[in-house]
Amino acid sequence: WIFAKRTSGRCEVGFFVNVHSVNIAVEKPAFKNCLNRADCVFADGSGVRMAAAHLGEKLLSNLNGTDLLPHICRLAAQNNQSIYFLGSEAGIAQKAAENLQATYPGMRIAGSHHGYFKAEDNAQIIAQINQSGADICLVAMGSPVQEQWLLDHANQLQCATALAVGGLFDFYSGKIPRAPRWLRELGFEWVWRLIQEPGTKFKRYVIGNPVFLFRTFVMNQARG
Repeated sequence: WIFAKRTSGRCEVGFFVNVHSVNIAVEKPAFKNCLNRADCVFADGSGVRMAAAHLGEKLLSNLNGTDLLPHICRLAAQNNQSIYFLGSEAGIAQKAAENLQATYPGMRIAGSHHGYFKAEDNAQIIAQINQSGADICLVAMGSPVQEQWLLDHANQLQCATALAVGGLFDFYSGKIPRAPRWLRELGFEWVWRLIQEPGTKFKRYVIGNPVFLFRTFVMNQARG
């Protein structure tokens, strides 16, 4: 889907939906509407797979942006397509782009820009992306800001595909180390993130995960 030839004549957007996304969507109907308006949605995390199975939908595997990005970079290099990195703190997007280009030498970096800009700068940022000739734009501003920004401006973007990727640049810039593979394969990467950033991730995981499970297995059962 990411590399498919577009017939819509517009930039198509894709979102990764995890437990945190679902919790936000329940509390903020506007964000639920955002998720439903995406051209493509990827199931991110063991919690989403568990909930889908409870509803009778068997998902083949977890698909998060951090694991998907190497495949995107490799295919972009093979197809001579370029990627624009938008988001995170100053310098982080560019560092992530440089690290990835070193790993995938044929990958072309269209450009980069931090995510801490004002609404009045939107036109300038969009112009930079379009002038760069980017084929793919990765937007890392955190939910629900990144999803809303993409839906608000997709009709102005000239790239073929744009993805909302959360904290992905932090990992590939080296700012935050990823969990060991064995822990990721067990579905407990969230524990690693909680240990690294207890102040910012406590509500998301320690409170958010049980709330998600309650909604999935208790409230859905009651409604049924």
